[in-house]
Amino acid sequence: MSLIESYHFTIHPKGTLLFFAKSDMNVAGQFDECWLAISDKEILLLNEKGSVLKNIMLEDVNSCKLEQYVGAGALIIETCIGREVLLRFSSSMLQKFSIADKVMSSLAKNEPVPTISKADQPKLCQKCQRPFEDGTEVCSVCVDRKKVIGRVLEFAKPYRGKMALAALFLVAATLLELAPPYLTKVLVDEVLEPKELGSSLFILVLLLGVTALTLTLMQFLQGILGVWIGSKIMEDMRREIYESLMRLSVSYFDRRQTSQFIGRVNSDAESIRQFLTDGVLYVIGQMMLLIAIIIMMFSLDWQLALFALLPSPLVVLFSVIIWPRVQHLWYKQWQSINKLNMIVGDTLQGIRVVKAFGQEGQEQNRYMEGNQQLMRQTLKTDGLWQGVFPLFSFVTGSGMLLVWYIGGLSVISEDISLGTLLAFVAYLGMFFGPLQWFNQMISWVTRAISSANRIFEIMDAPSEVPDKETARVLDKIAGHVQLEKVTFGYEKHLPVLKNISLDVKPGEMIGLVGHSGAGKSTLINLITRFYDPNEGRILLDGVDLKDLKQEQLHQSIGVVLQETFLFDGTIAENIAYSKQDATPEEIMRAAKIANAHEFIVKMSDGYDMKVGERGHRLSGGQKQRIAIARAILHDPRILILDEATASVDTETERKIQEAISRLVKGRTTFAIAHRLSTLRNADRLVVVDKGMIAEVGTHEELLEKEGIYYKLVEAQKELSQIKGVEVG
Repeated sequence: MSLIESYHFTIHPKGTLLFFAKSDMNVAGQFDECWLAISDKEILLLNEKGSVLKNIMLEDVNSCKLEQYVGAGALIIETCIGREVLLRFSSSMLQKFSIADKVMSSLAKNEPVPTISKADQPKLCQKCQRPFEDGTEVCSVCVDRKKVIGRVLEFAKPYRGKMALAALFLVAATLLELAPPYLTKVLVDEVLEPKELGSSLFILVLLLGVTALTLTLMQFLQGILGVWIGSKIMEDMRREIYESLMRLSVSYFDRRQTSQFIGRVNSDAESIRQFLTDGVLYVIGQMMLLIAIIIMMFSLDWQLALFALLPSPLVVLFSVIIWPRVQHLWYKQWQSINKLNMIVGDTLQGIRVVKAFGQEGQEQNRYMEGNQQLMRQTLKTDGLWQGVFPLFSFVTGSGMLLVWYIGGLSVISEDISLGTLLAFVAYLGMFFGPLQWFNQMISWVTRAISSANRIFEIMDAPSEVPDKETARVLDKIAGHVQLEKVTFGYEKHLPVLKNISLDVKPGEMIGLVGHSGAGKSTLINLITRFYDPNEGRILLDGVDLKDLKQEQLHQSIGVVLQETFLFDGTIAENIAYSKQDATPEEIMRAAKIANAHEFIVKMSDGYDMKVGERGHRLSGGQKQRIAIARAILHDPRILILDEATASVDTETERKIQEAISRLVKGRTTFAIAHRLSTLRNADRLVVVDKGMIAEVGTHEELLEKEGIYYKLVEAQKELSQIKGVEVG
């Protein structure tokens, strides 16, 4: 394991340098640049210039511990002198210095330094070296905003005709908004001041009324179009996000908490929709209005217009300066919301475990910590807006004061008319309105960019097990599976399976046996092609899995797992999940073969009974038999049984075993079982030990060898005798 960050000074540690990284805090807990160097001989703490602050020989270190606090952490070492703080750092560097902890702990115990895995490596932006936000691999600071906005606008392309019509209504509404102040000027100068009560008053008031009515109609039509366009864009966007999620490989989800994707599919898509339908039209409309107002003000009085626009550069400049800060705060707020959602998701999904162990208080504390973090982030973000808005109002209000004063003097000296001043004040109010709401525009754009980054990360993520363009579809699958010198590790340099070779004939049942962590489930993951081997290949009917269409492969495989997952629907819907067009007769037949029909008909609603979220209304054995019925209806050529009879009572196990014995007939089957006696009927048993095939043979042959399998059987016999149950 080694992590060496780039540095600008020279160091000469004794021995081989294993770790060298920068911290953002000193030992006293103050923000300062410090460097930690670890070699196989000594530990060095240096300042930003490379001067040694502390030097500790590794032979004097007894142990090392990483402690995490609120917003920070520390490395604590135990020496012959006592316990001392070696280094402090902010929480953003926790992952990096957890590696230092592992390195020092291994060296202190005279153990080999563990190999650093990809998951352990801190994820940093290659450009600015800032750590990525939790749950993403996008730097909120370095992202190209123009490209992101351009890509977001791509979603509106299919509706450009409707968008153009909405823009036309917007132009009409903008022009109509300019009419009332000008009509007011005419009304004051030509009717009210001369006090001529002719038909002009009625005509001008009527024109004001018609203008207001037409403006309302234009805004109504624009709003209806906006809702339609927004709904269609939302539908397209969510469909594309969901299709991208379905395309991604299992390994992508294994490395992430799934609850974060709920927010991406829903709230992030809503933020982009709001930007496209409300934000874009609003920004365009307000920009057009600003330009038109400026033209009107200069046409009325160019000198007064210059005074009126004096505060405008300050407002724009302030908005441009504050933009990066705002975007970063929005991103941090999303991160806090995402963490809180994950806590809620974890707790509610495991609510039975929480209550069983009486940990409601602990979960409430965990939630409160996340809630307080969100509160602090919300205060920062919304507090910034609340501070900016009054300042904007004051600056823009100063322009209005200048207009009233200088314009008033001009009216008194008869340089301009009273109607002109009133129209000017009205236009200025319309001008500073959009300018004051410039922060709302920033908010829309900032939210959209942050949301788009997270969405595009999903869309751009490549599948780690993609279909080749030349992938084949077999006419018929017999179920002949061959593994040829297969080596695989979730991290390539840490293989879980090593040089596995196995030839499984069609219809043969293989029992996979071994200690926990030996690699049995990993082998199943490769056969189902959730992952691809790092070395070697897996063949189905003589064709490499990489050359087959995954859709056909997965349709040919049926799975019954220990942790049975049922969807929140009826029993019939769950059985028919693998065959959506199954008839009620086919569903019932599958349930009978799986020994599930008897308990289903005793339910209040029978096959129409709702099973609840994850099937919580059913017992473990009932869920297993429904899963078997689902596999029977699927009618696969290859069957995977992963601990299908674990954690059930003897009578339920007998019923499940009967169902499985009917299910495996004529199918190539791979079975993992905790109770070895359930694998007696397997054609061959494959003993996996430390990632390699240690033994292969029948139950009787392996017992005669008195090897690993024999020891496992004997251990289970002893355990069963202790429990008062004899293993057959």
